[in-house]
Amino acid sequence: MPTLLRATLPLVALATAALPAQVPQHLVVPAAYATNDAISYQWIAGASRPVRQQTLVGASHLTSLVGHALTAIELRRNAANETYQGGTASLTVRLSTSPNQPLACAPIFAANIGADELLVFQGAVTLPTSPPQLGPAVAWTGANTVRIALQTPFLYLGGTLCVDVLGQPVAGQNADWWMADAMFEDLPASASDLGGGCGAYGGPQGKWSHVATRTLVPGGHALFFGYGAPWTIGVAVFGDPLIAGIPMAALGFPSAPACELHLASIVLMSPVLFVPDPNPLLAHRGGRGDVRLAFPNDASFLALTFATQWLEIDQWSVSNAIQWTTPASVPQLDMALLEGDPTEADGELSVHLAHVLRFEYL
Repeated sequence: MPTLLRATLPLVALATAALPAQVPQHLVVPAAYATNDAISYQWIAGASRPVRQQTLVGASHLTSLVGHALTAIELRRNAANETYQGGTASLTVRLSTSPNQPLACAPIFAANIGADELLVFQGAVTLPTSPPQLGPAVAWTGANTVRIALQTPFLYLGGTLCVDVLGQPVAGQNADWWMADAMFEDLPASASDLGGGCGAYGGPQGKWSHVATRTLVPGGHALFFGYGAPWTIGVAVFGDPLIAGIPMAALGFPSAPACELHLASIVLMSPVLFVPDPNPLLAHRGGRGDVRLAFPNDASFLALTFATQWLEIDQWSVSNAIQWTTPASVPQLDMALLEGDPTEADGELSVHLAHVLRFEYL
């Protein structure tokens, strides 16, 4: 061996040994809850039932991750004066760069997945037995944390990160009440009942029209639902509210005197099938029809007021009218959570609620 090469090899070995090992770094989103408990909590997929949870994390949270490899994802328990009994969940986790920003999140799982989707974990995850944590600070200790160590690192290059988790319970190892910390943005939407309802459902006052007030946010998908005779057609009608109702019979409809119209105009009509619940104990409610309206992240949807009233064609009855108003501000969380049954193509979308996540990266 040449003399120069013999002299160089020990130097290379020495230099290599002297290189420091990469120390994992951590980023908590939202950053305001890196130490302290946030104001809400949320299920962990697979802890007690099959759930798919797709979280979109906006780029505003992830600037320090650009160009780094993600090696683990962690969830922390929420603060509560109770012990969480441990268990095991079977998880499949995929990461990608979503084509959608959180306030443009689609209610269909596949539409939020990016072209660079990567299977990063598949297997069992431990939910530890966790003693009471009174807060406000809750440490990221082993007893407080559900850790998903990625089997394949994911290189984050910017954009909206899609964390797609499919969870299945493990028989005999359910963690029936293990709640992870979550941030909830309380936006003041409102709804009020204008009356006018009649028919076989919703009690004596015909209150069979409803709105999920928390869904009335720009960037979200507002949920309106009503009840009618199973397998019949209902129509959800949207328009300007009319406080003093007009009897439907006066308008030529074969309706009972109690039925009143509370819409001053009509801007949208959506026909819906009333589908009965498979649970026989809920048969008294009749069938349920859902209408979801996408509210764009646009100034025109701020402090917007309309009314919704349902018409059941089978009996020519109308529901109570609901007057509703959207918040005066847009969600600032820059995260979205789409949650549903793993066998379904879509789920329930929240653009103002998401888990507090800790990312480990190199």
